[in-house]
Amino acid sequence: MSDKARKLFDALDLDHNGELTRVEVISALRSKGPTLAAQGDLPFWGLGDADASSALFDAADQNGDAVLSFEEFAAVVDRRFGW
Repeated sequence: MSDKARKLFDALDLDHNGELTRVEVISALRSKGPTLAAQGDLPFWGLGDADASSALFDAADQNGDAVLSFEEFAAVVDRRFGW
């Protein structure tokens, strides 16, 4: 799993508990997304609205427990973002 995935996961983990919730993903991408993209930590095309962020969350939540572990998150973003 890529270092970029780890950096992005940590940036989106607003409460720093090692898991991402749907609300965290949507909120963090809205507030931090443009900065992350400008720094090269997120592709500009990866910025989306709440529906796109929610769809990314759903794609990553492999076990359906409504939280994302780093492993679930990294598997999807590494593939989707080509890391």
